[in-house]
Amino acid sequence: MSLDYSLLKKFVRQHMLEANLPINNLATTVDAIRSITDKFAERGWSVSKIQDESSRHRKHEIKSPEGHIELSMIGGKVYRHPVSTEQICRRKHLTKKMLDLASLPTPAGADFGPKEQGVARAFFEMMPKPVVVKPTDSGSSHGVTVGVTDLSSFNSAWEYALDEGRHNSNVLIEEFVRGVELRAFVIGESVVSVFARIQPFVVGDQRSTVEHLVDDLGVARSVHYRAHRMPVKVDWDFVLKEGYEAQSVPDSGEIVFLNSFNYPSMGSFLVDVTGDTAEGIKDLARRARASIPSLEIAGVDLLVEDISDTSTATVLEVNTAASLDLHRYPTHGSPRQVDEDIVEYFDSLR
Repeated sequence: MSLDYSLLKKFVRQHMLEANLPINNLATTVDAIRSITDKFAERGWSVSKIQDESSRHRKHEIKSPEGHIELSMIGGKVYRHPVSTEQICRRKHLTKKMLDLASLPTPAGADFGPKEQGVARAFFEMMPKPVVVKPTDSGSSHGVTVGVTDLSSFNSAWEYALDEGRHNSNVLIEEFVRGVELRAFVIGESVVSVFARIQPFVVGDQRSTVEHLVDDLGVARSVHYRAHRMPVKVDWDFVLKEGYEAQSVPDSGEIVFLNSFNYPSMGSFLVDVTGDTAEGIKDLARRARASIPSLEIAGVDLLVEDISDTSTATVLEVNTAASLDLHRYPTHGSPRQVDEDIVEYFDSLR
């Protein structure tokens, strides 16, 4: 995996360290599902809970007072789009086709069937390195390998993608785009929230060891309920590739990333950048949502070199079931009440 994190470090310095952005104090959380159903009920909508013992998700049916609008709700996802919309967003190569049709910037790449490894290998050899290998149909980020540069790692990434993908999944090979990953939450024509996903890091003070800085980070994160429940998982092999060991003393201001993942479960930081993100980048998110037929609410993933420069942005994915709590409870910056925005959007259509 490439360890060129210059763009990410630039973001951290500009938008977190120089801004002296603290970790938010968060004593507890409020259930988004209960919040949404209560808010619909307060506006006179009928809300019916569906008992489905086979599902781990809570399901509801929601109907406007006049009966003109009928919505489904699974977990925190409120929708009325057809199954075909779900299929497009669930299968990454179909999403890419829609994004390409809308002339949106996407990573170069192609998908291949499980029995086409030879053709895929030839394609991989022709591509600029590194690349990303991932299943076209999988949950979350399962089966994704980033930074593939040689045939040995490609073969391993191919098998991992097939193992983690669903039974009908192809394997997608894409160029690796460097930058900061953003999640934009789009409701209709409005981008109501944007946050940056930042993998966990510590900052050197020229006195403390990396191990001691990690301990201090754990204490700092304890003020945020969600961050405290998902402590940082340090990958010491990854840290070693950056040139540090547990007892190393980084220079003052030096940023040391602790693992290669920007998932909350791995201790990542979520930084609200709604007000700082260029309007052109937000427009790309709007267009990405609109590129998927019948989709009204979406979490759009983008990679950017600079959140103020639209020309550096690339659209990665469009999600129909984006986590609301990532926007409601960021570790840094302003919380966004996207649950209220969802209810307001549908109520305005009555």
